[in-house]
Amino acid sequence: MAMVEKVQQVFCIGTADTKLDELQFLANCVQSCLQKFLLGSSLQVEVTVVDVSTNNEELTSMENFSFVRRRDVLLCSTGTENSSTQLPSDRAKAICLMSRAVQCFLKRAYDDGVLAGVIGLGGSGGTSLLAPPLQTLPLGVPKLLVSTVASGHTEPYIGTSDLVLLPSVVDICGLNHVSRVVLSNAGAAAAGMIVGRLSQIGVSDYTFSSEKKTVAMTMFGVTTPCVSAVKERLVREGFEPLVFHATGVGGKAMEELIRGGFIQAVLDITTTEVADHIVGGVMACDSSRFDAIIEKKIPLVLSIGALDMVNFGPKVTIPACFDKRKIHMHNDQVSLMRTTPEENKRFARFIADKLNKATSNVRVLLPWKGVSALDAPGKPFYDPDATSALIHELERLIEKTEHRQVKVLPFHINEPEFADALVNCFLEISPEIQSNARSCSAQLSDEIHDKEVDTREYKSKHSTFTYSPISKGLPIIGAGAGTGISAKFEEVGGVDLIVIYNSGRFRMAGRGSLAGLLPFADANAVVLDMANEVLPVVKKVPVLAGVCGTDPFRRMEYFLRQLETVGFCGVQNFPTVGLFDGNFRQNIEETGMGYGLEVEMIRKAHNFGLLTTPYAFKPEEAVSMAKAGADIIVAHMGLTTSGSIGAKTAVSLEDSVALVQEIADAAKQVNPHVIILCHGGPISGPAEAEFVLKNTKGVHGFYGASSMERLPVEQAITRTIKQYKSISLG
Repeated sequence: MAMVEKVQQVFCIGTADTKLDELQFLANCVQSCLQKFLLGSSLQVEVTVVDVSTNNEELTSMENFSFVRRRDVLLCSTGTENSSTQLPSDRAKAICLMSRAVQCFLKRAYDDGVLAGVIGLGGSGGTSLLAPPLQTLPLGVPKLLVSTVASGHTEPYIGTSDLVLLPSVVDICGLNHVSRVVLSNAGAAAAGMIVGRLSQIGVSDYTFSSEKKTVAMTMFGVTTPCVSAVKERLVREGFEPLVFHATGVGGKAMEELIRGGFIQAVLDITTTEVADHIVGGVMACDSSRFDAIIEKKIPLVLSIGALDMVNFGPKVTIPACFDKRKIHMHNDQVSLMRTTPEENKRFARFIADKLNKATSNVRVLLPWKGVSALDAPGKPFYDPDATSALIHELERLIEKTEHRQVKVLPFHINEPEFADALVNCFLEISPEIQSNARSCSAQLSDEIHDKEVDTREYKSKHSTFTYSPISKGLPIIGAGAGTGISAKFEEVGGVDLIVIYNSGRFRMAGRGSLAGLLPFADANAVVLDMANEVLPVVKKVPVLAGVCGTDPFRRMEYFLRQLETVGFCGVQNFPTVGLFDGNFRQNIEETGMGYGLEVEMIRKAHNFGLLTTPYAFKPEEAVSMAKAGADIIVAHMGLTTSGSIGAKTAVSLEDSVALVQEIADAAKQVNPHVIILCHGGPISGPAEAEFVLKNTKGVHGFYGASSMERLPVEQAITRTIKQYKSISLG
């Protein structure tokens, strides 16, 4: 209670030897506004004028106001009554000494619990004197400085603080009709901040506190969709997000608050300041970037937002050495330069060197399809080679441990799936800071929202595999499974994805795979029945459902939701009319049961967030599927040829190479990041798959069905029985 009873002080600070009239006018303005704003309030606030003159003349009082002499300010730093209060004749040294004394004076008042706020005024010298001590005041303590240098390069005066600089417009050299308006507004602004602060938190509490755990995030305009989505979900999870603009100062402000203990975790999504630091842009961090996070050992989820650009001012300010580089005018005041693969490798080295020192939980999420709004197909900074150089180098240089992991995701940074993956990783590594204060009503609200986002989260969780093998120079291998034991040992063998559809049941019953296209059973019902056999035995590998997209007796959006609920994470279009040709195929298309329904099914599944891996039999079908949002397109060469019930008629292996390439090229015209696998026809074993992959460009792997389970079973059983039959009784 003693602290509450103290009269709160508003310090009006300036050099009374040169700014006496302005100081008195400003103090009157603050006092007048405080009296109006506090009318009817029990708060007691007093305006005190503080003289920080740097000459050795002593003003002892000021009419109508409490007054602190320059001598008393200086004694705060010297500590003894008998110390000299004479300042050196060198003005720069005198300003420096007085500035340190003001810092001590304000700290003492803050520690005593009487500091309500500070307002100052000054020219270039006065601003240099007052800005450093004002910066040191805690976040939230009102601090305003009327200055002649409050435009242009203000970072040295503000630093990472919440100091408000107000331009004086005219020099602070006597009162006139302009300066009176400016000082009146400044006084009203300071009074408003002070009364608002005291009314909200009480006069005894100037600490930066929150019941919720605080999570820092970094953002740029070109990563706003991602950061906004992350922020919204963190709020629902019970956290308080603090978003910092990654302009150099933003990153420094974030790390200052981390050092001060105000931030419990970081989602450093937009690390563009590193690019400016390495290349020489105007929004650079310094060499200490990430140090506070590492020193405080707080959880970190990091990405590479906006590392495709270096920031400069107006175009005329770009150094001549960059004359031939790709430049994008963000606005009249900001020019952006596209980074090169070699620069990106340097960024990766800087980041990796820092993160490799971390001993706390770190997750690095890398968006394969682009790192900013400008790094996307049709946008000015779209350069897959430069982006992949950054990603590959980070993967190579970051030392992976149990606590430090790197994930490459098949998304653009601004896709909702990537935002969900960031939050999922954050929640995974930050259980100890998760808030338990969420109300039942908030949880119910979240359950409703979760029905909308769960599929995106599920997809991001299970589609991490897609780019992982590719980035390591390995193919993606998918397999069909018609039985639980097939699926179980495909997973043991290291397969990347498993698809189950009705033909699997027929082929493992000794019938040809084309039985799945004939009216022997309800294809979609068979898949649901097979799920009971396959899903329980597959532990980690994504399992997809073969869906008959032309089924006239199912509402496809509901059926897709049903598949997701059962446990499938994606779909493939099988049975497919793509295996039909001639008049029969033409009649199917003409009667509304054609391939277009399969495309529409894939589009709906993509929109639901399911992983989509459709078959395409010709280039135009690949284009349609790519436009529908397919994640993986499987170039289908027809019924597999080998084995006892394989086809005898098929395209040659050499012709398959050409057709697979045509399908891949067509799909990549729509989406350069789409994954292409080959399948079927003469590609019936590892040697044939290797031949196709080595003779095509941009084809990422192989999907096998008969070749993965029927043929191995045929061969293994035949060989084993022959071995038994070769046993001699004698």
